[in-house]
Amino acid sequence: MSKKRAIAAFVINILIFLSTFGVVISYYCGNDGAFHISPHLRYCLFTTDSNIFCALTSIIAAAFEWQIITGKKERLPVAAAALKYAGTVAVSLTFCVVAFFLGPMDDIVSWMLGGTSVYMHTLGPLLAIISFLFLENGVILPKKLIPVGVMSMLIYGIVYLTMVVFIGENNGGWIDFYHFNIGGFWYISFLAVLAVTLLIASAERLIYNKLSRKLLSADNKAAMSETESNRNCRK
Repeated sequence: MSKKRAIAAFVINILIFLSTFGVVISYYCGNDGAFHISPHLRYCLFTTDSNIFCALTSIIAAAFEWQIITGKKERLPVAAAALKYAGTVAVSLTFCVVAFFLGPMDDIVSWMLGGTSVYMHTLGPLLAIISFLFLENGVILPKKLIPVGVMSMLIYGIVYLTMVVFIGENNGGWIDFYHFNIGGFWYISFLAVLAVTLLIASAERLIYNKLSRKLLSADNKAAMSETESNRNCRK
């Protein structure tokens, strides 16, 4: 991971962290957003949870990128890359659900650009995707890490089903604010969202690994060239 890429990724990750928690703090300062939701209900939304999760994985990645910038490391540890991968998949799912399902059902401009939604639904996910896929390459993520990318959706999905379907609004649960139980077809919605998440996780891992392999191949060629040059100097 070159210093230039590390610096760019570091700046974006810090921006993600500060922006996300700036938006969350604003909920307690009179900002109820484009959809007028009270602060305590924000944490029932996957949008808030996924962005906070991504912000935490971003600050972890930024800590290691600082070590790369200062010459203490050469690349992100696999564990840090895997966490950023999981955070990126989570906000990518947020972006896709809003852009292709919730937005078209209602008012896509408000969903994508209204108030703090412009960051939580659009800019935040795009920044995470750019930093992870194109700047933080350097290790190979094995297939066994795909479930790590899906875990946030599974955890939230189980909680959502419990609160919306099995407990229900009348018994102290949540309203179906994502409309996933329309007609009682919650199981179809669950499987559809799971399939989309798996697709996102697989696609992002594929792109990340492809670019990582190119970088690793270039590094190997450079190392071999340097070794050969040293041998020639000795001769």
